[in-house]
Amino acid sequence: MAKKVFKGILSVAILVLLVTTFFIVNEMYRSFTNSQLEVLHGEAKVIAYGINKDGLEFIDQFDDADYRITIINEKGNVIYDNIDNDINAMDNHLDREEVIKAFSDGYGSSIRQSSTLMERYIYTAILLNDGNVVRLASTYPSVFHFLTLIAQPLLVIILFIILVSLYIAYKLANRIVKPLNEIDTDMPDQVPYNEIRPIMEKLSAQKRMIEHDEETLRRKRQEFETITANMNEGLLLLNDEMTVVDINKSAQIILETDEELIGSNISEISHFEKLSSLFEDALLSHRSSKKIKINGKRYDAEASPVEMDKEVIGIVLFLFDDAFKEASEIIRKEFASNVSHELKTPLQTISGYSELLKSGFVKQEDQGEFADKIYLESQRMMKLIEDIIKLSHLDNEELQIRKERIDLDEICRNAVETIRKDKINDIELIYEGEKTFVYGNKELIESIIYNLCENAIRYNVKNGKVYVSVKSKEEFSALEVMDTGIGIEKKYHERIFERFYRIDKSRSKNTGGTGLGLSIVKHACILNNAKIELESKPGKGSTFRVIFPKA
Repeated sequence: MAKKVFKGILSVAILVLLVTTFFIVNEMYRSFTNSQLEVLHGEAKVIAYGINKDGLEFIDQFDDADYRITIINEKGNVIYDNIDNDINAMDNHLDREEVIKAFSDGYGSSIRQSSTLMERYIYTAILLNDGNVVRLASTYPSVFHFLTLIAQPLLVIILFIILVSLYIAYKLANRIVKPLNEIDTDMPDQVPYNEIRPIMEKLSAQKRMIEHDEETLRRKRQEFETITANMNEGLLLLNDEMTVVDINKSAQIILETDEELIGSNISEISHFEKLSSLFEDALLSHRSSKKIKINGKRYDAEASPVEMDKEVIGIVLFLFDDAFKEASEIIRKEFASNVSHELKTPLQTISGYSELLKSGFVKQEDQGEFADKIYLESQRMMKLIEDIIKLSHLDNEELQIRKERIDLDEICRNAVETIRKDKINDIELIYEGEKTFVYGNKELIESIIYNLCENAIRYNVKNGKVYVSVKSKEEFSALEVMDTGIGIEKKYHERIFERFYRIDKSRSKNTGGTGLGLSIVKHACILNNAKIELESKPGKGSTFRVIFPKA
């Protein structure tokens, strides 16, 4: 832009210079002409005076003059010429402009091309006392001749003005453009020129819209990466040119490659031949699958076309580990067995106490205690069923959860206040937080807080403490639940998130735990793109830390 402004200012300056030069030269030429006429007129008056006084003899002293002297009679004939002696051959001068004016007004002048000498002349004529006209003629330079006379000083002046114009144009261009380059689109009101304020307001609005769209895309990308990173299945995304768009960790491990494959052609991987037929079918809009073997492991490979306007624009490849499917089946069977076992115990207790009450063998004073036992076991069974339903709901692959911008500090503070009212085992619950926002599902995040706090209270020591805190970091928000409880050995850190897993089953039964709380926490973290960390040592207490991406 600076170049355009510079060229514009310089062009205007040069145009003004040319126009000004034209008018100045024209004015100088006109002034020069007038001065020449005045000089010649003065000479003519002197000669006319001398002739009127002394006769034609007065002219003899002007034989070497720089101008031509001609005397013309009333009939237009030349009777004297100081240059041409053959006056009889000269044309009649009665039609000359200056001669006509001299005979009529006493004085006349003109500028024209001489018909005899083929030169440009300036003429002035004065009427004499004897009725004749004396005329003086002098050569007169043309405009181009005049320009050659003043060319050198004129060029120096023009060059100087051009250099000055260059300097001024450069300075003005920088002075105009510099404020534009320093404009902050976030502050459209602080613009240097009112003329561009509407444009800046539009640019600022567009910038905010783009930033919002970029943030949405970044969040969606982060959600996608979090989901795919935690997938046990291999996922590979290709465009219609067979270039790798994305590949998750599982696919990298299975195909023995890394993230550098992104942007490269899929044919570069070592196992391409085993998958090529799937890609060919997908490019023809056919969904296909096959079993492949890589390094002794069997995988189910499935390729699906991605279509837009009935044209294939990409391919999605899934790689399923057969061993994982078998392990999943085992987990489902174990889960069903654990559910049956966990429900069986309270049901047996309820059934036994109910039969005793029904039989009438229970003393009147002991019936209240039996009723309490039945109530507690039924409550435990209801809590277990509630957690099983919640966990099954979280396991649903088609689950669509609504996410929003949430004040993590506010919902943690409210949850802690609610839990404090129970005062379980005289545990002191301490909260400290700072304002920070996360993007997720409010109900699931509340479930994380309640389960972690209840777990910290349940496995604490008598009169122990639970510290709950929310911290705002530069790139993430952190929820921490720290207790002064019994702690967990390192070897159990991963297993405690498994369903129905208990380190001390007798303690869990006494405290009313279902064995599903931490499993629910883990699934809720995954669905909210959060990561859970554990720091714990036996007898030193435990700290559960949930890391949320910032909203």
